[in-house]
Amino acid sequence: MKKLLLFLSCLICSLAAHAEPPYLQKNAYNAMQLIVAGKPFLMLAGEVNNSSGSNIEYMDKTMKSLREANLNSVLVSVSWEIIEPREGVFDFSSVDELIRVARKNDLKLGLLWFAAWKNALSPYAPVWVIQDTKRFARVKNDKGQNTRILTPLCEATNKADAAAFAALMSHIKAIDRTESTVLIAQVENEVGTLSQTRDLSDEANRQYASPVPDDLIQYMVKHKDSLEIELKTAWQNNGSKTRGTWTEVFGPGDQTDLFFMAWAYSRYLNMVAQAGKKAYDIPLYANCWMPQPRPNPGKPGNYPSGGPILTVLDIWKAGAPSIDMLSPDLYGGDFKDEAHFFHRSDNPLFIPETNTSEGPGTYAFAQEDAIGFSPFGIDNRGNITAREYALLRQLVPVITKYQGSGKMTGLYKTGGDDNTGRDFMLDDDVKISVRYSGGFGGRDQNQSQTSYGIFIQTGENEFILAGYNLSVTASSTNPIKEVWLKDAWEGTYDSNGQWKPIGLHNGDEAGFLRSGDPIYRVSGYHTSDPAIFRFKVAKYER
Repeated sequence: MKKLLLFLSCLICSLAAHAEPPYLQKNAYNAMQLIVAGKPFLMLAGEVNNSSGSNIEYMDKTMKSLREANLNSVLVSVSWEIIEPREGVFDFSSVDELIRVARKNDLKLGLLWFAAWKNALSPYAPVWVIQDTKRFARVKNDKGQNTRILTPLCEATNKADAAAFAALMSHIKAIDRTESTVLIAQVENEVGTLSQTRDLSDEANRQYASPVPDDLIQYMVKHKDSLEIELKTAWQNNGSKTRGTWTEVFGPGDQTDLFFMAWAYSRYLNMVAQAGKKAYDIPLYANCWMPQPRPNPGKPGNYPSGGPILTVLDIWKAGAPSIDMLSPDLYGGDFKDEAHFFHRSDNPLFIPETNTSEGPGTYAFAQEDAIGFSPFGIDNRGNITAREYALLRQLVPVITKYQGSGKMTGLYKTGGDDNTGRDFMLDDDVKISVRYSGGFGGRDQNQSQTSYGIFIQTGENEFILAGYNLSVTASSTNPIKEVWLKDAWEGTYDSNGQWKPIGLHNGDEAGFLRSGDPIYRVSGYHTSDPAIFRFKVAKYER
């Protein structure tokens, strides 16, 4: 018996030792997904305020409230100055406490590496880095003065930063590999040069006047047909050269300065990411401070010049292959467009910062196959996303099953958007219509309300509609064809993804379904709760 127990103990230890860390993998429909403990995982997350992670007592209370608000993940910063207060001397006690508190509250973590840059400046670097301007060089302005920004062109800074990040990742592997509390990590934060288009130091000027690196040229040649429009146009307008200085290849001007800085920052972050992945290989991303929308993003330097914005996404793909995701911080009114542009076959969508509002997360997961969504400053605002995340927690198995399939559509409307909704053709003459803000029978027509949801075709004539302030009807343009919504059940999904019907919408309610309205609810839930419906479309000739 003792030998059997010893064998089982060794077997368990062996399996734990070989537990897979979180990783990215494409599903059967070619949609990239985050895999945790062998299953696709959607990060229903929130990012706490910048320095919240340094106060463990506060984080303990905050994580408890966020768990109660239906989050399953929290993004929290780990700063270089805290873990390496003296060069080569590491203190990971704050990281250990964050992981302990997250596990206590059954939450996953995304760690934000605030090191050389935060919001383009360098306030989270250790004192021993900040005080040594000779060893750890700065971006220079047009007067030759040091700015408050560490330059990405300094090898000493890059090596020290990479070494610290590698030490952090090695420590996480040692304490978390079997539990996978930490799912992803962000490398730096909103990098780029502010208040000027590029670094004007002697070293920067020397590199600017040197040939564009072959790695970037080769990438552009290989992907010439799919390059983002700004890079493609600048290159083509100057003859699509495969050799030359930055101005010879791309022309003079602010945009070329942006390209140059993007290459510099991408190479720096790639070195940090490589060191981290060598220590512990989990998904890594870099986020960006977004400029104004296309086609007029404004002058580089008004936003961080060189960060991984759309204009230079291809430069970052060439320069930082060790970064898995280039992720937008979306605070503008163009959420749908920007989410769509950042969702590329080589760039899964992860939204690490955005406004705390209800609706866009559901849209991102359903429409753009997002792997994570995280409003910023969630500390005291988790209640805003609580009911949406409650809906999404039920739907995770369904969403991950259909991501990339083309059978799932995200729905999202804010007050000023078009109220039309979406039409889905089932046959040449049979149409399913989903409308925003109620949209049926003239009842409760408050167009300022947010509407959001997911529409999925699960079979030839079978569908799911889940969300808030939505209605659905079916009709035919063929005068001899009759169409009904039938087997229209409202219900929920349990923690295992099993459907639990609550009530049937039949009789005079069978011709339509509606969420967010007490008159058309049979669940007995509070009227403000989103709803989930499963239904079929029955059709026949008269």
